[in-house]
Amino acid sequence: MQEVDVYYVNGKHPVFTTFLNHSSQEIRIIKESAIQYRKENPESNKSNVKAWHSHYLTHKRTNCFDDVNRRILNECDNIINHFKNTNDRLMLRDMWINMYEKGEYTDNHSHVGVKYSCCYYIDVEENCSPIKFPPKLEINPKNDMLVLFGASVYHEVPPTNGKRTLIAMNLNYPRRPP
Repeated sequence: MQEVDVYYVNGKHPVFTTFLNHSSQEIRIIKESAIQYRKENPESNKSNVKAWHSHYLTHKRTNCFDDVNRRILNECDNIINHFKNTNDRLMLRDMWINMYEKGEYTDNHSHVGVKYSCCYYIDVEENCSPIKFPPKLEINPKNDMLVLFGASVYHEVPPTNGKRTLIAMNLNYPRRPP
């Protein structure tokens, strides 16, 4: 398993960070796929994200992110199973691309109806805004960084001075039979 850092919001809600160790060529291909996807789907979804972002079911509308999605999901499984000493498998419920330009931001919010959320940063400039988990935790994204957290944890992005492009996901446990 990759090295994972754990931070806590209010002393009890873990936020995990790690890197997927994609090569610069792999990251370039993911970035180019995101740019092409935006060109083909220029209308932004409407939400608390005040930047362009694709539909929440992007993973069902295209297969161009399948490889990176599998890698993200696998790493999230590894992190949660190691942290909780379980052997569960998460499933991808929602996946979308966010592309922030100067001045764009995301309002403080949480994700209802899912267990975990994550962000995988594919192209961030050094002067881009952090992801903030009020009241005090701020994580400055870096290329190839994965941030995983409980979906009920509130988070926001202040207006950014630099570009930031990422894949965001909501994850759940597979449904168990009744």
